[in-house]
Amino acid sequence: MPRTKSAGTKPLPANKQKGKKICSCCSKEKKLTDFYLSYSPMYSLDKRVPVCKDCCKSSILNTDGTINYDKLKELLRSIDKPLYIDLIMSSEQSVAKENSYLEDEEIQYHGKEILQKYFTLIAMRQDRAKSYSDSEREGFLHKNNNRNSDEKNKILNKYGFLIKNVDKSKIEQYAPDSQLSETVRWSKKDKQNMKYAISIIGYDPFEDVGLSESDRKYCFNILAGYCDTDGIAEDGHKIQGVIEMSMLYCQCKKITEAMNIELSNDDVDDKKVQKLSSSKSTLLSSIATIAKDNNIASNYNKNSKQGQSSLSSKMKEMADNGFQEIQVNLFDIKTSEAFKQIDKISNENIANQLTLDNSEYSEIVKEQRETLKVQEQKIDELTEENRNLKNKIIDLENRKR
Repeated sequence: MPRTKSAGTKPLPANKQKGKKICSCCSKEKKLTDFYLSYSPMYSLDKRVPVCKDCCKSSILNTDGTINYDKLKELLRSIDKPLYIDLIMSSEQSVAKENSYLEDEEIQYHGKEILQKYFTLIAMRQDRAKSYSDSEREGFLHKNNNRNSDEKNKILNKYGFLIKNVDKSKIEQYAPDSQLSETVRWSKKDKQNMKYAISIIGYDPFEDVGLSESDRKYCFNILAGYCDTDGIAEDGHKIQGVIEMSMLYCQCKKITEAMNIELSNDDVDDKKVQKLSSSKSTLLSSIATIAKDNNIASNYNKNSKQGQSSLSSKMKEMADNGFQEIQVNLFDIKTSEAFKQIDKISNENIANQLTLDNSEYSEIVKEQRETLKVQEQKIDELTEENRNLKNKIIDLENRKR
């Protein structure tokens, strides 16, 4: 005979549990399914975290939609959920794949979607029973995954600031070749400079030259400035010259940092400072030579257009082209109350300080008479011109009728 199925006491799936719960953040009563499932002993009563799903996501977002990672760590610690930076990267990549029309730097502004993906991933079988302390013991990283070393290093460079206090041995276990000495965050402007430089040159010139991520960012920002120079894109020698100059400036920066560290010590090593200063002078001399040989700097460029981008130059150019909007309305300025008061005070001060004899007074009266005569003539000419213009306007209006 077939065996009858036993009803048993098998628990309901998480998405079918019934009941309600008050969120400790927004104080609203919501369904149990609106709270994340928890296997932590702190929430064993109903196996749900005390903060609703909406509050979990909205409370850790900045006003521009990006994730506030300090608040994310605090939230995960308070609700006893694990933090894994490789899962944050996976969540971001998933959102980027679903929104392929977005630029890379625009993905960060979709923080709510990234968090939704992250909470879904940590609810999977391998992580759903883990706590924040479990992920902390693992170095906030999954040791066993299918990522290659480049992808792992990319994760560490992007989200390493979240695990800066983690034991280095755990990071080396995750990515043996990683050199996570510092976490470099590229701003939107940094990324724009990198893309612009690569678009002009045609490739990434700092990819395989042994530069750290911080040095690459610095070099791209220097190089982007040179890419605006006339003739760079069309001249291969100039391209190689500005690339070399960017890396030399990076070396100068490192020497300057080393000198500042040495000079800040109580016992300064003068020989070391002198040696560093000599090395920096040599590098700067090399930069000047490259700039001179390739006509890059304005001092050496025969076709220099220095100053053409200044405000005064642009205003002069617009005036030459008859751009009426830049014309200053001197009539309104001179007839304004403020200028009238200034003019009155100035004339009174001049009159109080002057002590004129008869000959000087006669010269002034003579000059004023000549000025009045010229101005009267101008007034007559303008009056006649105004009369003619009025007649033309009247004729035009009569024709329209």
